Amino acid sequence: MRHVLLIDGNNIGYASMYVPALSHLAHRGQPTGGIMGLAQSVMRISSLYPGAVPVVLWDGHAAWRKSLCPEYKANRKDTPEKVAVADSWRQQQPLASTLLLHMGVIQMRAVDAEADDLAGRLCLNETPAAHGIDRVTMVSGDTDWWQALSPGVDWFTPITDKPMSLEMLRTAAAKDGPFAGPDEYLLAKAVAGDPSDNIPGVPGVGMATALKLLRLHGGLEGIQQSVD
Repeated sequence: MRHVLLIDGNNIGYASMYVPALSHLAHRGQPTGGIMGLAQSVMRISSLYPGAVPVVLWDGHAAWRKSLCPEYKANRKDTPEKVAVADSWRQQQPLASTLLLHMGVIQMRAVDAEADDLAGRLCLNETPAAHGIDRVTMVSGDTDWWQALSPGVDWFTPITDKPMSLEMLRTAAAKDGPFAGPDEYLLAKAVAGDPSDNIPGVPGVGMATALKLLRLHGGLEGIQQSVD
C-alpha cells in the first residue's frame, strides 16, 4: 500500500515553540526549538506510520485570504510574547527546511496558498488514487484540514496523538460533532467563525448552535431565507 503523510510544517514548528523543553533551545544565539521540534515530529510520525512517505507542506503567501478577511490571524500578534514567538519561528523556518532537505524529506509550497489549501488541492482536486496513492494521512494540529477527509484520507494531530477519519467525523469522537460529513463541518465553521484564525462568525453562535440552525433550515440558504 502506498501511503503518504502530508505534514503541516508551519503549524508543527510554531507549536514546538511553546513546548517548555524546546522553547529555550539555541545554538550560538540562534533559537532552534522550532527546528528541533519539527524534525523530531517528522521522525516520530514516520515511526508511527511505517512505510509511509512524509511530505512537509509549507505556507505560501496567500494574500487573497487577507483581502477576503482583513483581520485574518491578527490575533497571532496581539501580545509581545506572540510577536516574539512568531518572529523567532520565521527566522528558524528556512533552517528547518534545510535540515529536512538533508534528511531526505520531500517538501512542497504553493506561492499563493497556505499548507491547508495545498493539502486540499492534493486530496480533493488531485485524487490520490489517480496517482497510485492508496492512503493519505494529513498531519496537523489544525482541524480546518478535516474539510478534506474522505474514505482514503484521514487526519492525525501530533499535539495530542489523536486521529480523525471520515467515519469518526460522523460520531461524537469529533469535537463539536457528530457531523454528517466534511461539508456540514465546513458550513458550521462558516456560521460560527474561527476564533483561532480571528475569523468572525454570526455573533453569539457557536458550533453547536450553528449545527442546529443548519439542520433546522436545511443549509445556509434556508437560514438566510428564515432571516429575510
